[in-house]
Amino acid sequence: MKLIFDDPTFSLQLLRAISQTYYKGADIGECLSTAYRIKESDFEGWYNEWYKTAKRVHYYAKECLKFGHKISAKEAYIRASNYYQVAEFFIIDPNDVRSLQTWRLSKECFIQTTQHFPCTFKPIQIPYQHTKLPGYFFKVNDYSNNENKEEKQRPILIVHGGFDSTLEELYFFAAAPALERGYNCLAFEGPGQGGHS
Repeated sequence: MKLIFDDPTFSLQLLRAISQTYYKGADIGECLSTAYRIKESDFEGWYNEWYKTAKRVHYYAKECLKFGHKISAKEAYIRASNYYQVAEFFIIDPNDVRSLQTWRLSKECFIQTTQHFPCTFKPIQIPYQHTKLPGYFFKVNDYSNNENKEEKQRPILIVHGGFDSTLEELYFFAAAPALERGYNCLAFEGPGQGGHS
């Protein structure tokens, strides 16, 4: 299926960005208007236009937070996080400083969003050989109806993404639906992925 672009890679990544809409990680209008500004197979244009959209939404998130609009801020931060990740996707040169800078902005926006999650969120480090793997633990916030207010035991979904996935995007297709269904979720990046590359 092609969407806007004839280039199947661009079309796929646009669809990937839009797929985050279900859990508020994207807005279809923002994604389409960004894509229509990009020329076919123009990697620089891809980065520039998605980065502009991410910066605009990021600014909106900060303004919403400044004026106490927490729900709007949360939704804008999570969209900005996704758009920064989309912008960075086609940077192939490991020496291009934009890659790390944009990845950090994506992560910062995601962390801002988690302060307003209806679940407990905790960044973790998982020991692995001679290093540690970054991860996030998402826990359903509720207690069983006993006098001691003990936490209800729940199953844990353990999630690891593919080669080009990021820790933050695991929220959209794994953690968020798991939490809705009463599962806690542990998401992590493997060696060579995201912050561990």
